[in-house]
Amino acid sequence: MQIERSVPFWLERRLFPLYVAMTFIFLFIPRLSILGFLFAALATIHFVVGRTEKQLRRDVAIEWKHYEALMFNQEQTSLHLQVFGVESLSQLGLEATLRLHTDGGVIFPEMDPLHPATFHAVIDSEDALTIPIQTVRRGPAEFDEIILTIRLPWKMGVYLFTFDTYPSFTVLPSLTAQATPLLLQRLRIGDRPDRYSPLKNKLVQLGAKPYTAEPSKEIDWYATAKTGRLQAKVFETSNQDTFTIALNLSAPSGYGLHQQFETFIEQAAFLISELIKEGCKIELFLNRLDGANRMTHLSLQEGQPQLKHVLMTLSTVSTRDSFIATQHFERYVLRRKHMNSQLIQIGNDRILAIG
Repeated sequence: MQIERSVPFWLERRLFPLYVAMTFIFLFIPRLSILGFLFAALATIHFVVGRTEKQLRRDVAIEWKHYEALMFNQEQTSLHLQVFGVESLSQLGLEATLRLHTDGGVIFPEMDPLHPATFHAVIDSEDALTIPIQTVRRGPAEFDEIILTIRLPWKMGVYLFTFDTYPSFTVLPSLTAQATPLLLQRLRIGDRPDRYSPLKNKLVQLGAKPYTAEPSKEIDWYATAKTGRLQAKVFETSNQDTFTIALNLSAPSGYGLHQQFETFIEQAAFLISELIKEGCKIELFLNRLDGANRMTHLSLQEGQPQLKHVLMTLSTVSTRDSFIATQHFERYVLRRKHMNSQLIQIGNDRILAIG
């Protein structure tokens, strides 16, 4: 914590010894004793202000009791802030105000709509503050300013308490279906003729058996024709399939980024979350170069750890990154994807399921 003070020139620290000396010089001169009393008053005020400053440095502090470092885009939550030294402020009769400012990725929904990234509050008898916040942008977000201002009476000075550590957040892509209204209508995973679909039918046919009053839709007509006797299908429940998601954020021309940059990221996040819920294995290709100048690729995995890995990766994608042109990206994916996985391409105005 750092403290900056702004006081009138006559309350500067270097003047205190002068006030004391001038008090003793003029106090015992009969015709100038009034000046001695004046310097004595200045020295007393200076002493009281100095002692108040020491008490503020000793007692006042701010601590974040709890906040969620991982949040989804458009999510709302509350920050819990503990202010220490409120009793001392009340005893001294001082007014304190708290000002918070964010980089724009997080806003304060209950504040001024014209300045939603700024929060103001007067610190009175309450030492615990609950501050509602809302994320509005995918990616890293943080507070860039936290200032506690304490004003001395009669405009004798202002103290600004600034803090070294600020809350920071990782804002993940939204997983709401509203972000991708056409996705499930355009993506027909369940219509694959050669493979089962975990989103439509989790049963995989293993073979056939003699018919024993099963529903007519379970009759295996191919086996019936082959054996000459009515046969029924034998199923095995499966909860796993493999998918390769290829996320292409380049513009159709191959130059620059697509206008629906954020929409494609949310579509990929939503689709992957739905597939993982159904027990699928997922791998992700993204036409972004990483720090080692290699294509971003998350290998085939399943479950919640994979979903978290995907969301954390998508949260770091920035328009300042380097991206690979569409043709090179598609050739790379076809060459490196898992052999038996179903390819789904997202980007360039298309969401396609390719066998």
